[in-house]
Formats: sequence, C-alpha cells, structure tokens
Amino acid sequence: MMRKPAVLPQPETLWSATASAPPVHSEPLQGERTVEIAIIGGGFTGLSAALHAAEAGASVAVLEAGPIGYGASGRNGGQVNPGVKLDEAGLVARFGEAGRGLYRMGQEAPDFLAGLVERKGLRCSFARPGLLRLAHHPAALAVVREASAGLRKTGVAAEDLSVDDVAQRVGTRRYLGGLYDPRGASVHPLDLARELARVAREAGAALFPGSPALSLGREAGLWRIATPEGGLLARKVLVATNAYTDTLVPGLAQSLLPVNSFQIATAPLGPEHDGILPGGETVYDSRRLVLYFRRSPDNRLMLGGRASFRSSRETSAGVADYSVLEKVLHDIFPALRQVPIQHRWTGLVGITFDYLPHYHALGNDLHVMVGYNGRGVALANRSGAWLGRKLAGKPEMLDLPSSPVTPFPFHFARSAVLDLGMRWNRLLDLVGR
Repeated sequence: MMRKPAVLPQPETLWSATASAPPVHSEPLQGERTVEIAIIGGGFTGLSAALHAAEAGASVAVLEAGPIGYGASGRNGGQVNPGVKLDEAGLVARFGEAGRGLYRMGQEAPDFLAGLVERKGLRCSFARPGLLRLAHHPAALAVVREASAGLRKTGVAAEDLSVDDVAQRVGTRRYLGGLYDPRGASVHPLDLARELARVAREAGAALFPGSPALSLGREAGLWRIATPEGGLLARKVLVATNAYTDTLVPGLAQSLLPVNSFQIATAPLGPEHDGILPGGETVYDSRRLVLYFRRSPDNRLMLGGRASFRSSRETSAGVADYSVLEKVLHDIFPALRQVPIQHRWTGLVGITFDYLPHYHALGNDLHVMVGYNGRGVALANRSGAWLGRKLAGKPEMLDLPSSPVTPFPFHFARSAVLDLGMRWNRLLDLVGR
C-alpha cells in the first residue's frame, strides 16, 4: 500500500500573514481522472498555463504537492521586473529566431501581467511605480549607465539617476547612482497565486493541492501520473516545479541549482520614515550576491537576497543569513535600526547554468519550464500563458528555444561549489568587479 506523504503547510512569511485572498480549498486527487493536459506544479507557471489552456477550451488539471503558492510563487519579493539575462543580439546568436521570442517575452512580461490583472480582476495589490537599479561601486555605475543607454535605444524611457536622485527617491546616500525603468511593478505574490487559481478554476481547470506527483510514465499511449490517492491520465504534461523539482523527470533536478533567497520585513513604517521610497518603486542593486528591497502593501520595508548559497527547503529563522540581511538593511537605512524585524522567511530560487529560463520539449508531449533565476514573477506568468495556449493547440506566433536537459557539472558537490561561488562573488562585490 502506498504511504501517504505528510501534508505540506503554508510557509510562514510576510505574505501568508497579510494575504487577503483566501487559501484554495480543494480535496486531493482521488481515484482516476483523464484530461487533455496535466500540469505538475501550482505556482505562477502552472496556474497561468492552466488558465490560458482552459480559456482555449482544453480540459486541464493541476497537481500541487502543497498548498497553492507553496513554492517561490508564494514567497518571493513580489517584484515584477522585465527582461532576461542576455540582450536580443546575444539570444539570437545563441538560439536563432527562437532567441528573439525569448527576448520579446521577457521584455513584454510586465505589460502582460498588468493586462492579466486588469482583464481577470485579480486582487493582488498590483502597482506599477517602476523599478530602480542602483550601483554600489564605480565599476558597477558604468555598467548601469550602459544598461540605461541600451534601454533608451529600444524605446524604454529609462532615466539616469545621480547620487542626489537616489537620495531623493530611495532615502539613502549609500549608492553612487542608478537607473529608473518605468516598466517595473510590484505585487502581493501569494495573493496573486491564489487569485490565479481562482480564475483558472472559474475557466474550467481542476486544481488538486496536496497531491504530489509520485511517478510519471506512459500507459496505453497516454501519460499516467500517480498520486497518493489516485492517478491522472493525460495526453500532454507540463512539469512546472522549478526549484522544487525532484526525480520525476530524469536529470531535471540536476540541471538546476536550488538556492535560498532570504527575506526580512520590518514592522510597518511610521510617518518619520516617509523619505524611504516615497514613490513606492521596487529596487535591486548591482551586487552579485543579489539584493532587492521595496515597501510592502502594508507599508513595511522588506529586503531580500542571497546572503549565502544555502540550498535548504526548510531553514529556521535563526540562521546567520538573516543577521547578514539586517546588517545590510541598517547600513542602507540607518534610521530603521530602531524598527523591529517582524518577519523572516526563505524559499528556493531555480538557477540555471546560463542564467536563462529553460524550456524542454522532451517528446510524447512532455513539456518542462524551469529556471527563472529570480525573475519569475512576470516571466513565469507570461511563459505559462504561452505554454497553456501551445498545449491547447492554439499557439502564439512567437516561439521559445527548446533545449535538452543538461545536468550541471559536479552537481553532486553543489554545496561545496556554491560555497566557493558565494565567497568569490562576495570578494568581487567588495572590489567592485
């Protein structure tokens, strides 16, 4: 008899404490069910794919091991940022015309999400004040200036920011300058995930939280996915598990580095702190050990980053990484030293070897989309829509490059390799390289 796995709880985060959208209540999958499209993973990619496939007329079911929004989709910093790692020329050189599709998808992703929120009436505190990219060192400032000029060449109304501009718009003089990109937005991520689930279900998709996929195999010309209490038969399968990928697809987990992104949030700020991000922009800076911050919808200052390269699904609030973030927060905003930290949480981000999202078309209509490298709020929703329409037989005009599943070199030693990478990148941050 198959042993039923323990039910995964909703992680305790700022977002779970402040969510206005109710949790998605549904019984786990029981018995056998047949659909056209089975989706494994109830995050942004899977939910967006389910919504758009159902809207296109396909029968769809979503399997999620935990509650909806359990992984990065419900725990991230809520920054809706455009773009992917490479520019259009670099992507076309690597992938041909499909690279142009990936570039376009990354650039239009915030607009897409803004349109989806409006079209479906998603209640998720979506706001679009733009984003700030800040330089912490002279060498980084030169890179930011080059990036700003490149954006303007493509028609984006990017602005160069001086030290004084940053002081006025951010409330700190710890940065040498930066750029403003009007395309950036912010969202309450767990509310967004739950709202996507609501409208996907209204469109006809079946959702089964608490239903981990235990095995995936072929049976009578279809895919069969076993769960603890049932099974799902489907002609097409989308695996959208990202940093929480397991052994379901051979080699897939080894093609990703799941890295913790740690986050902290203060108590609500008072009027004496009105000079901190008065315009509500989202922010990330030029450090390789990524740092990002924003005001939350309930007026807290939340800050996140890779304080180390841990890769743990369960990390207690007492680990040293949170102390690192608190020190960084107080260095940027000394006035917040007296404001208590009320929330500490973490989750995994899926990192790929080339820092690009990976789409794998693996034959027999088995599809995989993973590896957003910390840019998944906008891009996961956009790529999910692309996949949903494609699997429903109503593909878009643009295409994405498909690649084979390729394991990371020395993935078995990832903890040691990540630790060395963290130390090297921290050194480069210090010397401004």
